[in-house]
Amino acid sequence: MRVRWLLLLALLPWLAACGPKAPQIVIENSWARSSPLMAEPGVVYMVFRTKRSATDVRIGASTDIAEAVEIHESIMENGVMKMQPVPGQRLEIPAQGAVELKPGGYHLMLLKLKQPLQEGQTITVTLRFEKSGEITVQVPVKRMGP
Repeated sequence: MRVRWLLLLALLPWLAACGPKAPQIVIENSWARSSPLMAEPGVVYMVFRTKRSATDVRIGASTDIAEAVEIHESIMENGVMKMQPVPGQRLEIPAQGAVELKPGGYHLMLLKLKQPLQEGQTITVTLRFEKSGEITVQVPVKRMGP
């Protein structure tokens, strides 16, 4: 009996390593810009932060309030601010680092909204990462500007 307990104690670290992995990504400061007209796409901002010393890659996202979610980047080109989809819809989050989605930079575009985004509302967005899997975030809708 004693040998069984010693064997079990020796196997505990291995069993823990084989169990479900904790996400490497933490989502901070999420918010969506209100878009009172359905003709406008929705926009979501947040910070992706890695907790461990390994990179991860955002590979997709979905929400029930839009037909599609894409990651876009705002860039200045010849004095004009333009938006463009990120190639391959992949965004790398560096090891023990962060990527901020913010106005004038990276952001999630909610395409073909099924309803307008109203200030005070909360929407659900599910993000997909290569290593961390799916992470669902409750995103408050706020009004941007004065």
